[in-house]
Amino acid sequence: MADGDQARRAAAARLPPRVAFLGFGLIGGSIALALREAGYSGSMVAWTPRGSGPAEGVRRGFLDVAAATATGATDGAELVILAGPPLAVLDWLAEPDRQAMAPNATVTDVASTKGRVVERADAAGLAFVGGHPMAGRETTGAASASATLFVDRPWVIVPAAGAREVDTDRVVALAGGVGARPIRMTASEHDAAVAAISHLPLVAAAALVESVALSTGSAGDWPVARALAATGWSDMTRLARGDAEMGAGILDTNRSAVAARLRAYRDAIDAWLQTLEGGADAAALRSRLESARDALGGR
Repeated sequence: MADGDQARRAAAARLPPRVAFLGFGLIGGSIALALREAGYSGSMVAWTPRGSGPAEGVRRGFLDVAAATATGATDGAELVILAGPPLAVLDWLAEPDRQAMAPNATVTDVASTKGRVVERADAAGLAFVGGHPMAGRETTGAASASATLFVDRPWVIVPAAGAREVDTDRVVALAGGVGARPIRMTASEHDAAVAAISHLPLVAAAALVESVALSTGSAGDWPVARALAATGWSDMTRLARGDAEMGAGILDTNRSAVAARLRAYRDAIDAWLQTLEGGADAAALRSRLESARDALGGR
């Protein structure tokens, strides 16, 4: 057995015997599938409003129970994973049903923003450790779950004020059990970083589509341009094809950090306009492109 597989099995073995998911799409489903493949032998139960994700997990054999209610899922659970979009996580944290959970339960989440989530968990007095696995796919839903989705990917861990050592240890074990690399950060550090590398690209992709396909000045050219579009266009607009409800929740809960990054992006666009309209020669254009390429380093 490879060292990585042994480490995953050891981490999964440290998890409590009952894990509950509130929300069970791509991320929740991939967590459950990865834990099963890492040898986790405890009980895993999930609930979603529509029930299709948990039903898929039971059908495929990596989830034990598709609960009929949220409290039915969390009943007796010592680890509760809020695996819905940010606004759904905030809704549950506003009025958490503590009675169903085990007395020493740990609550965590997988939402893409952490500031408001951690603040609300603190206000509720929960033993909460925020989490954000830095992984995803274009497709959504538990049917797209993958046991390798998190392998060697960062999993940000943000303990709230009420988190005990055991709570942090459980979430670290959760990340390790699915093959991720746990990284501890503050909520503000996390939100500033993901605003740059994840949330700004989402807005930029949407704005690019708007400028080409929806703007008054260029919409008439769109049918021709669309017929010619290849990988460059699809790569740049991939994020705009995602779940709009999920994206709206992300931007809603990280407004100030995204706005700050968007202003910097606007400054860079303005500088490009000046370069192009100012008659810069090919050498100057190449220099700017080379600077951007070099800033990426090996990535």
